[in-house]
Amino acid sequence: MISIEKLNLAIDQLSDTGYFIWDDFISKEDVGELVLIASQGNQSGDFKKAGIGKQALFQLDKSIRGDYIQWLDRSNPNELVLQFLDKIEVLKNSLNETCYLGLKDFETHFAIYPENTFYKKHVDRFQQNAHRVISFVLYLNENWQEDHGGELALYLGDKTEIVQPLAGRLLLFRSELEHEVLMAYKKRYSVTGWMLDKDMSLTFLP
Repeated sequence: MISIEKLNLAIDQLSDTGYFIWDDFISKEDVGELVLIASQGNQSGDFKKAGIGKQALFQLDKSIRGDYIQWLDRSNPNELVLQFLDKIEVLKNSLNETCYLGLKDFETHFAIYPENTFYKKHVDRFQQNAHRVISFVLYLNENWQEDHGGELALYLGDKTEIVQPLAGRLLLFRSELEHEVLMAYKKRYSVTGWMLDKDMSLTFLP
């Protein structure tokens, strides 16, 4: 279940500031289970090196981005992954009904940053395929300490918001906002995704 109180706060802050930090979006037990699922997928070769750009402009560049990803959808056999997708679907629909964002679908993946990797400043809304409206990151870092790094820096014009990647925390922000993943000194886990204004099957269209 999604807290109505937290949902209303998310709606207000997304409208006012462009982002919202939602602590305890999932339980610590679910965090541990998702980390296990991601670790098993990584060991079995299901994760691929993440790139930058999309379609014809896609490229791999470890000097810009160091994470490995596994896309998630409803073909996934794990019940907890499916429950998370259901929860994001409810959140997307609730935001859409209230904020009139034209949201039609979402895409999401596991992300693992190995030690000493990062993702330089960027925006999620591609110029050649501008269908990402709201970005979300669910952090899965159990027992995170400040010296582990891996924070997300969100650039908001005259200020920078540094978001700690605490286990169970969901960060929502507008996809046109500049941000970066700071150096991770310990392996960093998350589920990252985007709410779209077009059906996933049609996002190859301009």
